[in-house]
Amino acid sequence: MTSRRYKPVSNRQQISLLPPSLEDHVHETNPVRAIDAYVETLGLAKQGFQNGQGGVCAGQPAYPPEAPPKLYLYGYINKVRSRRRLESETYRNPEAVWLVEALRPSYKTIANFRKDNGQALTATNRGFVLLCKELQLFGGETLGIDGSFFKADANKDSIYTEDKLRKQLERLGQKTKAYQERLALQDEADNQAGLGSLVEDSQLNEKITALKEKQAVKEALQKRRHDSEAKQLPTVDPDARPLSKRGQTLAGYNVQVAVDAKHKLIVAEAVAQDGNDSQQLMPMVDKAQAILASGNLTVLADSGYYEGNQIKQCEDQHIIAYVAIPDRSDAKTQGRHTRGQFSFNVDNGTYACPQGKPPVRYGAPHQINNKTYARYKSKVSACKRCPVRSQCLTDKATSKQLMRREHEDVAERHQARMHNSKGIMRKRGALVGHPFGTLKRRAGRDHFLMRGLKKSTGEFSLMVLGCNFTRVLNILGMGTPKDYCAQRGKNKAVILGYA
Repeated sequence: MTSRRYKPVSNRQQISLLPPSLEDHVHETNPVRAIDAYVETLGLAKQGFQNGQGGVCAGQPAYPPEAPPKLYLYGYINKVRSRRRLESETYRNPEAVWLVEALRPSYKTIANFRKDNGQALTATNRGFVLLCKELQLFGGETLGIDGSFFKADANKDSIYTEDKLRKQLERLGQKTKAYQERLALQDEADNQAGLGSLVEDSQLNEKITALKEKQAVKEALQKRRHDSEAKQLPTVDPDARPLSKRGQTLAGYNVQVAVDAKHKLIVAEAVAQDGNDSQQLMPMVDKAQAILASGNLTVLADSGYYEGNQIKQCEDQHIIAYVAIPDRSDAKTQGRHTRGQFSFNVDNGTYACPQGKPPVRYGAPHQINNKTYARYKSKVSACKRCPVRSQCLTDKATSKQLMRREHEDVAERHQARMHNSKGIMRKRGALVGHPFGTLKRRAGRDHFLMRGLKKSTGEFSLMVLGCNFTRVLNILGMGTPKDYCAQRGKNKAVILGYA
């Protein structure tokens, strides 16, 4: 019997006349109700979702197409990504049981859904972004773009290059040769002593055989890489690439986000294989503009995105770009005149030297990496007599040479804009740092569980959806999104279309 000092407890064996329904386990303000209302608006049966097999026995009916997306969205919001942990949630967690209406898909069914529906998951995330636009949660004026390296479901040692394979084969060859020499010396010593069984290492033959087997494997990999004509040969994740930053290398993908400044919501996302961001600015702007359709857009990005053609495309589309300018010249660190100290005269097409001896245009247009440059070169005699020659030229140089790229005027206007915008990069850092901090630090999502670019893209869309969904609930509360989705579902199911 329970003491009167404590609250009374229920008898586990007591039979109830009216057992509680699933509805009684979930409060009206529980966020799972918003998840349920949103997924129900999507019309998933028409969106290409493959909802997987039924139970363990053949011939059982398939699960409803809405159940797995609800479970995954719930899991990614609550830091549960593992297929086995998601399966256990459907047994023990009243919220998950209510959400999937007491269905209990196996971990394999759950895993297959995420594996087979990458494109549809991307479309589902795009549908939520469109919903955010309907709720007027985007400002459409300032956009921050940034990227980050996410580890693939593979180790960097599983990616082979020609140089890596060559060095490994050399080491194996040297080790095999050393073992063979030791074996020959032992055989010779045994023969001289007449004691054939007394050797220093009785396993040398086995070691040599094992090394030769390893050599055969590496040679086969070398042949595969050569036949594929690719620079790299991934053996676990076929699309992962070795990515390096600050002296650290991982096998993974370069994920991209475009973040709207009004509520720090992610408007567009992408997964790239490039080891740098130089070609990612306009693709991300185009994806975001497909949602925002803004006529007054300002884009902020760090120096990794600085590339002349990308800046020009922004200007052509009347988009104001603030992209940090990298300092790639050694002249400043070596105490010499930098390129910025030579001003260009548009009227006569020459550069003005700090000492009044301008370099003039020299020769025909020059092509470097499919980009057209005009070459400007100073007179050798003028540079030879220059009193500040050491501040301009290296010891071996005889004249100053400058390369002016086609559409350099675009870069100069951008440079002037950056010069007059102090503090803009700090604003960029605060803008793009928020969602990445949420993804990587709060939720621990800095790696992929899927393999392959398409599957990883779908998984990243799911990560972004979880991040945006949580953010919207924090901004509006649970009631507004739930009620809006419920009304939206009554009108018609959302036709997403794949991004």
